Amino acid sequence: MLCERCKKDVYKHMLCKYCNRKICNACMKSSKKVTKINRIAICKDCWGKTKIRKEYKNEIATPPQEAAYERSYERK
Repeated sequence: MLCERCKKDVYKHMLCKYCNRKICNACMKSSKKVTKINRIAICKDCWGKTKIRKEYKNEIATPPQEAAYERSYERK
């Protein structure tokens, strides 16, 4: 598998959420767990764009209680 940013051969890659490129660990600027299962990453190119970086930093998980409340409210 090739990294789409630096073209190096990598064993394990992650997907940049903002440009949808497969990136290696060297090209990944930051990553974080949004929920217990989901992990998002941002590449160095997207980190340089201020709007995208703000989106990444403001990305938070909705707590389970709030999500359940929103679902029950929608049913009524």
